[in-house]
Amino acid sequence: MSETLQLEQLTESLQQLLGESLFAIYLYGSAVDGGLGPESDLDVLVVVNQALTLHQRQQLAETLLKISYPIGAAQRALEVTIVLKEQILSGSYPLSYELQFGEWLREELNQGALLRAHTDPDLSILLKKAQMHHRSLLGPSLTQWSTAIPEQHLWQAMADTYPSIVAHWDEDADERNQILALCRIYFSLITNEIVPKDQAAHWVIAQLPSLHQPILQRMIQEYKGEIRKQNWQQQHQALGPVVDFLSSKIDEQFNKKSSLIK
Repeated sequence: MSETLQLEQLTESLQQLLGESLFAIYLYGSAVDGGLGPESDLDVLVVVNQALTLHQRQQLAETLLKISYPIGAAQRALEVTIVLKEQILSGSYPLSYELQFGEWLREELNQGALLRAHTDPDLSILLKKAQMHHRSLLGPSLTQWSTAIPEQHLWQAMADTYPSIVAHWDEDADERNQILALCRIYFSLITNEIVPKDQAAHWVIAQLPSLHQPILQRMIQEYKGEIRKQNWQQQHQALGPVVDFLSSKIDEQFNKKSSLIK
């Protein structure tokens, strides 16, 4: 099944399960900005007019587990975020989603866990990325009806999410994505732009001490599928200085923006 068919199947399922409450569906992320890597998921934002019922949450979990595939499988993993339209229009921070599905939840969902509503600082960054680059699968363009995410909310979201990345980058065998996420935060703080992770990491390489440049270059190459998968868990000693460099640079930028951040 191609990515196009996968998205068509998702759109049809959402129409059936959400009915008149469904307002719009948007594809965003690497699929429309920078290109999909071998392990990239399909990022989908779903906007609804009414809160989800318990029955809808159960049905959505069952359906998404069938349409999404584990990372590395023949088909793409899905990351689906469902948000109330009124939340997006509220101009508040932090925002809440009705539901978020991703492959990291597969085991829990198979054991009967429920997809719940949650307040998430990162949702402001997600919406900003979607406003910048998206493709409408259903409904009007996102920028036709939503207001721009305030710059202060973006800085606050980064300030609220980045400490957890620094504290836990070496856990869950997700070193590459965590470090590339730090690269993107640093890039965004300097440039006021949000770009694909590999583009931000290329920008960081030029600033890294030469001793640490090769390992970040390999992360980019693996992310893009240009080299075989690496065992990053065995390279924590080499990765630590890269994280320390990024953490110090990010802290420096947050100190400069302290008047905008709580």
